[in-house]
Amino acid sequence: MDSSAIFSQQFDIQSHTIDANQNVNLQYLLGCMQTTADLHVDSRGIGWKELNEKGGFWAIYRMGLQIERLPRKYDHITIRTWANPPQNLLQPRSFEVVGDDGTRFLRAQSLWIVMSTADFHPLKVEEVIGSDVPYLIGADSSFEMNLKVPRIALPEETSSLLPQRVKYSDIDVNHHVNNTTYVRWFIDSYDFDFLQHHHLKELIINYTKQIKADDEYATFLQKKSESEHLFSIVNASDGSEYCKMKAEWGR
Repeated sequence: MDSSAIFSQQFDIQSHTIDANQNVNLQYLLGCMQTTADLHVDSRGIGWKELNEKGGFWAIYRMGLQIERLPRKYDHITIRTWANPPQNLLQPRSFEVVGDDGTRFLRAQSLWIVMSTADFHPLKVEEVIGSDVPYLIGADSSFEMNLKVPRIALPEETSSLLPQRVKYSDIDVNHHVNNTTYVRWFIDSYDFDFLQHHHLKELIINYTKQIKADDEYATFLQKKSESEHLFSIVNASDGSEYCKMKAEWGR
């Protein structure tokens, strides 16, 4: 692996970023990973400012997390990220979160797209950012992970789903729901007792459509087995899909 193509950023896990089990809040950790990716593309001159001038912006399409264990209160972590060659409309990006002693907490694969600010349609990565993509060359530059979540069948009576309205704190600079917010909605769909006695081992996220300010959404959790769960975020009016997830839990 070409170490010169790896971008690293350090973070401290503070008391306001942990949950009741003293593990890092997953939304916060994903935010740190996104910040690291942002800093990486900024350092190459292909960040939000430069893409905005070209009429585009980065958006995440799919992400998969393999969690060995979550960082805990006062842990000092390093997030490493690197890009792989673009695949037409898709830009793959890998992550690794490690501790000071080299212990790996998790690794992740993700797929990103460049969206048009005019019509929110995807643009071909290489046509927008040219040869500035920070390639990683080498057999160890990524790991195999299926990032596709299967279709989730909603209840026949979608009216049974509780409508909720997007709040100001849910949205980001692009005026749509920030991708880390979906994970908070997922975790909050469980009761306290379940989260006290289970730990997340793997999470696959597929982002289908943007949710914008003041939209109404509903969530649906389906437990396929004790360990395998599916989660869907849909439009509260017509049931169209915004996001879906597949989770593997351990006790």
